[in-house]
Amino acid sequence: MGTTNPLVINIATPEYNKIIVEASNGNRYHSDLSALSSVYCYPKDKKSWDQVSPDSFGTAIIWTSRFEVHMDQIIGLAYKTEKIAQSA
Repeated sequence: MGTTNPLVINIATPEYNKIIVEASNGNRYHSDLSALSSVYCYPKDKKSWDQVSPDSFGTAIIWTSRFEVHMDQIIGLAYKTEKIAQSA
């Protein structure tokens, strides 16, 4: 039987087109979403890029422009994956 996608715990937008998502599976994904920039509702600048939050289920992130990216896309477009340090 398959596993479920991890949930979004935290989001950072360090620069335009790039996101860092901490997930419930203990990983932090650094993803470049510029491959999706031809979508009509893709945020057009850094100011709108920063206006992002998890969806109500925690399975995707959504911008105020209504652009939405699911965790499997974030993982698939990740150029770096790292373990999140566990607190003692």
